[in-house]
Amino acid sequence: MKIAIATTILSGWSHPHPIFSHVPSNQEREPFFQWARRVGFDGVDVADSWMDWYSMSQAQLEDMRAQLDRIGLTCCALNPYRCTVVKHPDAARNEEKLYRSLEVAAIWGAGLLNLALSDPFPAVMTDQERASRQANLARGEDYSAREFETTARKVRRLADAAKKRGIALSIELHDDGITDRSDHVMRLHGLVGRANVGVNPDLQNGYRVPYATESWRTAVEAMAGATNFWHVKSCTRRYEPTTGRYVSGRSTLRDGDIDYRWALTRVAAAGFDGWLSVESGGGDALHHAEGDLRYLRHLIDDWLPLVRGEAKARPWRWGWGG
Repeated sequence: MKIAIATTILSGWSHPHPIFSHVPSNQEREPFFQWARRVGFDGVDVADSWMDWYSMSQAQLEDMRAQLDRIGLTCCALNPYRCTVVKHPDAARNEEKLYRSLEVAAIWGAGLLNLALSDPFPAVMTDQERASRQANLARGEDYSAREFETTARKVRRLADAAKKRGIALSIELHDDGITDRSDHVMRLHGLVGRANVGVNPDLQNGYRVPYATESWRTAVEAMAGATNFWHVKSCTRRYEPTTGRYVSGRSTLRDGDIDYRWALTRVAAAGFDGWLSVESGGGDALHHAEGDLRYLRHLIDDWLPLVRGEAKARPWRWGWGG
């Protein structure tokens, strides 16, 4: 397995520009890419919330590729954020963005396009507006059989275009949309029925919601066999009796409620050997991401070989797990 740093955690670095509207310059990107390579990341998972690739010229796109090649980082995936293609005023525009993203992925050498088929949100929101959205999140059961079929037809067409470029698609488990639970993800995946389309079991997305939902363990078991990409992040979650809702907060992979040792064991046993993309955030997001990188390296290098019976336990050493 290889590990990428997800630039969703850098969206705030575009300040004072709103998210989705800035193109970090070569000079702005350089320290971040150099840091990522220095601490041990294999690649970068680029989100449009940090880099507005739709507005970039051919020369700018090629400069980005040359910079990554020089530093030794792979662009493993593009993540066009919250691109529902049905039941929303932006559906047609989102579909156009996905096709443009395929073109950009080909230039950057990315072998995968992530599909977060959720409702978009404004680049700038007040706390009151954000709280109102949290109370009215879209859910998979809000979508009709016809809307599932329409989404599947559009994803099939996108998958066929992606195949010509050697690119795979990954349907992300994501709240506030048609794929907010594993059964909805797998329903859509089955309807699409393309060999170059897998799923992304982003467990925190399904777990952080303010309402009762499935167990994250159930989600792992349902999606493991179809996983071809994996956003990893975690949180803690508690029930508030006074409101009848759940409240969640970001955490590290090691300290959050989701047991990533257990989850990785299940997904690896199902045959996954692809890219993990670290989406740890909060405060100094790069510091948290570096710690989670070390934790994942420990699981991959020291734990999974034991599970597979390929190695004996090594003597304990200080610092395992980051």
